[in-house]
Amino acid sequence: MNARDRFIEIYKSKIKRDGAEKLLEYLISSDFFTAPASAKYHSAYEGGLLDHSLNVYDCLCDYLNRDVAKNKYNLNYSD
Repeated sequence: MNARDRFIEIYKSKIKRDGAEKLLEYLISSDFFTAPASAKYHSAYEGGLLDHSLNVYDCLCDYLNRDVAKNKYNLNYSD
């Protein structure tokens, strides 16, 4: 699965708010999937914004699954 398809799959399975479908339509019609995350620094390449967004999501999921996040900081979130 490529990054674009992975993002859309995660988005559709996790985000259930009013207006979410319109936001996804906007993202698909924009340059979100091809834009760099930065002009000069991290992820400054075609598709960098998408890669960066998926990396942030993966890091958040990993962090929230750690015992310290759950037990020490009481961070208990649903998907």
